[in-house]
Amino acid sequence: MDKKDKCEICGNDLVYSTKIGYVQNMQCYYCSEEFSTDTWCPSGHYICDKCHSRDPISIIQSFCTTTDLKDPFEIADEIMKHDKFKVYGPEHHVLAPLAILTSLKNNSIKKPDGSYITNDDLLEAIRRASKIPGGWCGFYGSCGAGMGSGIAISIFTGATPARNQPRSLANLMTSRSLSKIADNLEHCCKRSVRISIMESLEFLREHFNINLNYKPKTCVFSNKNDKCEKANCFLFNLND
Repeated sequence: MDKKDKCEICGNDLVYSTKIGYVQNMQCYYCSEEFSTDTWCPSGHYICDKCHSRDPISIIQSFCTTTDLKDPFEIADEIMKHDKFKVYGPEHHVLAPLAILTSLKNNSIKKPDGSYITNDDLLEAIRRASKIPGGWCGFYGSCGAGMGSGIAISIFTGATPARNQPRSLANLMTSRSLSKIADNLEHCCKRSVRISIMESLEFLREHFNINLNYKPKTCVFSNKNDKCEKANCFLFNLND
């Protein structure tokens, strides 16, 4: 039996629509704006994506534009440890590209055009990734963290719809991350972020000869997630 996600307001099991076109019009608990949604609490609670990720995205921006950390896994973990960063949520869609690009920036890695990554690039990644709604993994078949890795490569290469190779590389990056995220395990935003970082580092090595030899450490969030796959997840007990 599938484990249920919980309402962050009352703790009830959330309802996910599985009927085509069946959505609810719900008022956000915090901003009071009305939204059509395919995810809701049976007690009538709903938090829109903007309110859900507002504080965490501010945390990501503040941390990544000021930190001198070079390890993308350490960058991601330090942010996810913040008490306002939730177990699940669309903020992870932003975290993946920011951890990757911040690592490249702090390692003084040049883009293919010879320029360095700047905080403006980080802000552009936030702008793009924050548009990816929550639940995209199940309802649209494309995990937002995996898409975040494509955003990172898009910004790194200067991709546009009209630039053939950079556009192809960005799409290839996303597809590579998604292929590993599709692991038949319980969905986990933390695992998806780490997989996206892992695949990005390997991608940068293969396509740009950029060797950033960082590795993830054992996950420290298992006790916060009652749906954790524990030993089924390769991150549960790594040899740090």
